[in-house]
Amino acid sequence: MENEAQQFQYLWDGSQPHWGLLNVGDSGDKKYLIVNLESKAAKIIENDSVAEQVIEQMLLAGMKVVTPGQGF
Repeated sequence: MENEAQQFQYLWDGSQPHWGLLNVGDSGDKKYLIVNLESKAAKIIENDSVAEQVIEQMLLAGMKVVTPGQGF
């Protein structure tokens, strides 16, 4: 699975700017959607396990996290 997540490395390595995370969870419940902060497009990763790994890598890399109404 880790190799599958690596194909999305551009989401956290800075090679394609404007990617971040939209926190769509309730207060205290963190659920993230991968989004392009400029175009407002969402990146859907159909494999939940891979999506979780990508989100974890994005958080570790310090990618911007926004909430609806506050930066998105």
